[in-house]
Amino acid sequence: MAACPNCGNEPCTCPPAAPEEAAPATPVEETPAPAPEAPAEEAPTPEAPAPEAPAEETPVEETPAQGM
Repeated sequence: MAACPNCGNEPCTCPPAAPEEAAPATPVEETPAPAPEAPAEEAPTPEAPAPEAPAEETPVEETPAQGM
């Protein structure tokens, strides 16, 4: 009745893989498993060095500017 938000067709022509991924059961079960293992440790890692990187880059750029 309503056009599919993915393919935009009324009789949804999306492949069978789309409805399976959209199901909240599959992603919900897979998300908590790998999340606390790898992503949990990787998330805080890139966030910590991120603010430090630009902070160090700022003075580094000013140093050569002042010398010149």
